[in-house]
Amino acid sequence: MVRAQEQPAAYAVSDEYTLWNFQKGDTAYVFADVAYVRENADTKSKLVDSLQEGAMVVINSEGYNGSTIRGFYAPWYKISFIKDNVKKEGFIWLGLLALNSILNQEGEQFIYGFKKFRSFTENTPSYYDAELKVFDREKNVIARASYQAEVNDQTGTETKILGGMGLKNIKNIHRSAFLGEACGIATQYYYFAWTGQELIHFPSKMSVSDAGVFYYDETILFPSEHKGDPTMIYKKIVEGENIDDNLDEPNYKETKSQKKYTWDGKTLSELIEMR
Repeated sequence: MVRAQEQPAAYAVSDEYTLWNFQKGDTAYVFADVAYVRENADTKSKLVDSLQEGAMVVINSEGYNGSTIRGFYAPWYKISFIKDNVKKEGFIWLGLLALNSILNQEGEQFIYGFKKFRSFTENTPSYYDAELKVFDREKNVIARASYQAEVNDQTGTETKILGGMGLKNIKNIHRSAFLGEACGIATQYYYFAWTGQELIHFPSKMSVSDAGVFYYDETILFPSEHKGDPTMIYKKIVEGENIDDNLDEPNYKETKSQKKYTWDGKTLSELIEMR
C-alpha cells in the first residue's frame, strides 16, 4: 500500500501579543487602501479576493504565521466577508485591519491604523506612520489625517468620540489611546477635531510612571471642562520625582506647568509665554 506524501501544515498558531486583541467572532474593518485576502496565511498564497478600505470582516480564528510587512510584525487571521452578495473566506494579514472603529452621532465612522513602522535613528525615536480615516454612511472616505504614533510595548488601544467640547465649528473630537499598563511604559493619547469636513490635529497627551521613582501626567482641558475662555485649550502637566532612596515610602518633589492653545474656529495655535 502506497501512502500519499503528507503535506506540510499550511500555518501554525502565533501566540505573539498584538495591539488589535481580536477574538473569534469580532467584527473588524479594513484600514489599508486595498487589502488582499489569501487562501492561506502567507503572502505567496493564492489570492482569494481584495477588499477596499472600510470593508467589514469577521474574525474566524486565532492568529497564525506572523509576517513582517511594512516594517512591523503581525500574524494572519482567517476571516469571512460578504462581497457582491457572496460570502467568502480567506486569510488576511492583521496589519491591514484597523486598530479600532467608532461611530459619531450622525453615523460617520472613524477608524485608525498603521501604515508603516519607522525605526529609531540617532535623532528620532521609533514610531508608526498612523492614519485616521472618516467614512460617511455610504462607506465613502470623506477625510483622512496622518500622524506619528509613538507606540512601544503598549498592550492595547481604545477609542472615544467626544462632542464639540465648547469649541466653535467643531462637531466632534476623536481620541485614540495606546495603553501602557506596565511601569515605565507610557500611555499615549492622540486627539483630532472633526469639523464635518476636515480633521485637525489637536494637542496630544501622555502619562507614565515607575513605582517609587517618578510619575509624569498630562491633562487636556477643553472649554466645556475649564468653563473659561471658549477659545482656550489647556494642557496641564504634573511631574513627580522621588528625592529619597527609599522606594517603598517615596518622597516626591512635584512640579507643575501648563501649555496654552487657542482655537479661533479655523486655526489652532500654541501660545508661547515670554519669561
